[in-house]
Amino acid sequence: MCGNFNNRKDDEYMMPNGQQAADSNVLGESWQVPDSDPSCGVPVPSPPCSAEEEKVYQSDQFCGILTTRPSSFERCHGVINPQDYFDTCLYDLCALNGSQEFLCAALEAYADACQAAGVTLLPWRNATFCPLKCPSSSYYDPCMTGCPATCVNPQAPQNCSKPCVEGCACSSGFLLSGDTCVPEANCGCLFEGNYYTEGEYSVNENCTRQCRCEAKGQMVCSALSCGEDEVCKIQDGQRGCYPASTAICHIYGDPHYSTFDGKLHHFQGSCNYTVVTGCDNSSIGFSVTTRNKHRGSQSWTALNSVALSLEGLHIALRENKAVYINGAPVSLPASPAPGVTISLIRSYVRVSTELGLQLQFNGDHELLVKVSEKYKGKLCGLCGTYTGSQQDDFMRPDGVVVPDFNDFGASWMVPDDEWPCDPSISPPASCSPEEEEAANKQCSILTHLGGPFQPCHAVLPPKTYFESCVYDQCATGGSTEQLCNDLGAYAAACAEAGIDLGDWSAGTVC
Repeated sequence: MCGNFNNRKDDEYMMPNGQQAADSNVLGESWQVPDSDPSCGVPVPSPPCSAEEEKVYQSDQFCGILTTRPSSFERCHGVINPQDYFDTCLYDLCALNGSQEFLCAALEAYADACQAAGVTLLPWRNATFCPLKCPSSSYYDPCMTGCPATCVNPQAPQNCSKPCVEGCACSSGFLLSGDTCVPEANCGCLFEGNYYTEGEYSVNENCTRQCRCEAKGQMVCSALSCGEDEVCKIQDGQRGCYPASTAICHIYGDPHYSTFDGKLHHFQGSCNYTVVTGCDNSSIGFSVTTRNKHRGSQSWTALNSVALSLEGLHIALRENKAVYINGAPVSLPASPAPGVTISLIRSYVRVSTELGLQLQFNGDHELLVKVSEKYKGKLCGLCGTYTGSQQDDFMRPDGVVVPDFNDFGASWMVPDDEWPCDPSISPPASCSPEEEEAANKQCSILTHLGGPFQPCHAVLPPKTYFESCVYDQCATGGSTEQLCNDLGAYAAACAEAGIDLGDWSAGTVC
């Protein structure tokens, strides 16, 4: 949109395809990028001015003040041609019915460009024409110093080489503190190379110290520690201790892994694998493993059982919602250790811990692993690294990030004498075009506008679940059971995100 900077004006309307656009609207549309804002769209072109309106807006009382001689802007004509600014001004006033607000904005744009080029203009504002209202303790100056005196540098104007600018200058005895003029006695604090206004807080990088700017420029510091359910992070521009958010790894289908950072892979191993553990042998207090098994075909697998190891406790979640603690079957609800509870929630067995870990297993093919933000950057396994980036999700136990998910998945295999398996992997055959078309049609209910899943789209885009559904339909020859498993997996993820889809299965084959 800003052109190609080649000292030519005749090729500035270049589109991404290398062609020249016919007009600025076509140019703008060609450089549009995806945006979820519902108000984003191509504007309707403004109707042209009538001849009478155009004549009025070209007069010296409106845009004509930019080009007429003599005028407040005349000194700049030889430095910056005002024609483009005049044309823009005329366009805006035609589109906005002569709005003085936009007339003033157009004149200000030209004035700013002139002053930036070192041209000192005659005053062009007055009390009734484009007045610039200044806050208390300041006054309007059409050519104030470009280096105003601040609390950090009261002598700044004395060695200023910048051209003057119009703006609001602080009254005598006042200095700029941030963007506010304050008495010199009320200036803030210069601390560790940064300036803080009076009353402002500063927290160090690991949230172990908090400092407050007090009167007379004194920074008073005290020790700080985040609570058990808090993490040190920046929120709304301010570092501090804030409630920890959560991330979910979703395993479902044959099986599909949506990592904590949202990367999707379809590892088809049939052995026992680590899905969550600490990286570099670091202790996070728990590890989660899953056993996979073939179901009706040697080319695809699904979850069979889940095991959680923590603090000397081994919890196994098996088929049909059977639960074993340290090898012995138990009835639910159960609390095998302080801070650990196991219960039936809807169609899931849920394991909740005070460590910031929660598991939900449906006793068949689906597992949701929810972890606290305090584990961010500390996890490894088939659920990824939880670093906020998908680029390192395929990290093996040796710390090497690999491109192939089969290489990645196989590296997390756990020796298991009770689970004999073939570590070789045979991915499902590709769909024919006809089969893929049928799979797309079956799974499209996930993405239909007006369909049962639409209420969740804005919170959890269905793209990866749609891809997994198509993958499963191809792998299973169009299995209705597998289709319903995939639809149910998306519904479960939506529920975790706070969106209750109600009886989503009504009107479907499920």
